[in-house]
Amino acid sequence: MMGHILTVLRSMVIWVVGLAVAVPALMLIILMAVTLPVRIYNRPGRALLRLIVWIFGGRVTAEGVEQLDPGKTYLFMPNHVSLFDIPLVGGYIPNYARGVEAAEHFSWPLIGWFVRSIGNIPIERANIHASWSSLEKAAEQMRGGKSIIIMPEGTRTITGRLSAFKKLPFRLAQVAGVDIVPIGLSGLYRFKPRRGWMIRPGPLKIKVGTPISYTEFKDLSLVELSALVRERIESLIEFP
Repeated sequence: MMGHILTVLRSMVIWVVGLAVAVPALMLIILMAVTLPVRIYNRPGRALLRLIVWIFGGRVTAEGVEQLDPGKTYLFMPNHVSLFDIPLVGGYIPNYARGVEAAEHFSWPLIGWFVRSIGNIPIERANIHASWSSLEKAAEQMRGGKSIIIMPEGTRTITGRLSAFKKLPFRLAQVAGVDIVPIGLSGLYRFKPRRGWMIRPGPLKIKVGTPISYTEFKDLSLVELSALVRERIESLIEFP
């Protein structure tokens, strides 16, 4: 009983301190995004995202990032576990990237304001026509040199295990014609799962897999491509 009370109190303190740092950090990222060229603000912006994860208690190990070309356009596909997925991925990949995410996120306090301001792309998961419109927009931005982060599961796992994949992310990969980068995020399910508000500080890991070249998958069906990416992501996840 006492242990649970201490965990609750610790989480409350972490949220208070974390938000006190995260809110001005997100505002600064937005300010830099709307006033400075990408080449200037991308590095300090990533540092601020790493700071947010750290102040909430995440102790991050990054592996495989060195194989990415910072000047190349990629479609990043990580597993989807927590609210902290995007700060973790955005903080450690060197590329200028924006996310495709559920439209309801854009109505959330603070988070919605942030993702809208930095140019993330909303996707209506319940409307196939609206979803395709969003992915067309994402493909257009990728052809213009902007990398995209999209979670193929579509929604955060409630079990800690990799959920079923949606088809549209793989159609986006085929239309955009860019390399796919599988990413495995470990530790986030314990750290802050979808259900529950408590934070459990501890180790987190982002493991970047070998990019899957467009020439390698351009002739695959959506089912085959989905299976290939799933296998790669699963191999990169080391602990829940």
